[in-house]
Amino acid sequence: MKWGNEDLVVYELANDKVTREEKIWPDVVKFFDRDWKTRFLKKYPKEASDHYTFRADDPNLKNFEFKGDTLLLDIQAENKLNLAPGPIWSAELEAIWNLKSGRFDKVDFKPGEISVRKPEN
Repeated sequence: MKWGNEDLVVYELANDKVTREEKIWPDVVKFFDRDWKTRFLKKYPKEASDHYTFRADDPNLKNFEFKGDTLLLDIQAENKLNLAPGPIWSAELEAIWNLKSGRFDKVDFKPGEISVRKPEN
């Protein structure tokens, strides 16, 4: 969790055994990958060796929270967390994952503004 969520899997337990496993993270990553490739790399193809990182450094941000039969997600990603100069990409996903159906009930994907950070002198 230091540099973001590596994976997000929800397990259902009954009688001390795993009865169901839902791998949610691949569905989350699809939204970020699509935006990263189509919006950012299309404009800055030389940044292809770089990648984005999921943020988990904001203590006020709950990345996920269980509420009844749903999982509320608020996931943020950015490509230059270390304030390095160059093109900056970010995005946020607020979503509701339905634990019964195993899919999203609602998704609000918010691409951030693409900008260029100047080097500090």
